[in-house]
Amino acid sequence: MARSYSMATREEARRRTRESILDAAVANFGDAWYDDITLASVARAAGVSQQTLTNHFGSKLQLYLAAVAERSVPEMRRIRDRVVAGDVRSVVGCVVDDYELSGAGTVRALALADREPDLREMLAAGAAYHRDWVERALAPQLAKRRGRPRERLATLLVVALEVRTWEQLRRGQGLSREETVEHLAAMVTALTG
Repeated sequence: MARSYSMATREEARRRTRESILDAAVANFGDAWYDDITLASVARAAGVSQQTLTNHFGSKLQLYLAAVAERSVPEMRRIRDRVVAGDVRSVVGCVVDDYELSGAGTVRALALADREPDLREMLAAGAAYHRDWVERALAPQLAKRRGRPRERLATLLVVALEVRTWEQLRRGQGLSREETVEHLAAMVTALTG
């Protein structure tokens, strides 16, 4: 009996350590360039040794990908799952809520993709999810078209609601969150009108 308790206790400690490392990774990668983050800085923030971090994740890239997969993606999906299909304000509001949390990090990852080819697969999966989500969220608007016109509209809507469009409005044009929602809603309405 003591051995199974010991194993359970050990497994729980391992799980808590892993969660602590992921928390530190999200905090570190969230506001900085991937290149600027070291395993040592994440380990320090998590209160573990660099070797412990390496034992759990192997490399900085694997840590980053785990943080995205286990923390960022579920949060993004939770936000986007609130969408009311066909309601332009709801669609745009969900996208902007997502990007207000994850947009800066996503833009940084996109900028690094040429130098860090291992990020490409993650980014391609994100782009595929985004396209599928846009097509589901705006299905009533897309249903009015068939064939090439539908595909063209879907592509235009994907681009209108893409993170770099949000970045251009928020950062490039200096718009507030609400102004960004208004501009994106106007774009979507103009495209689907």
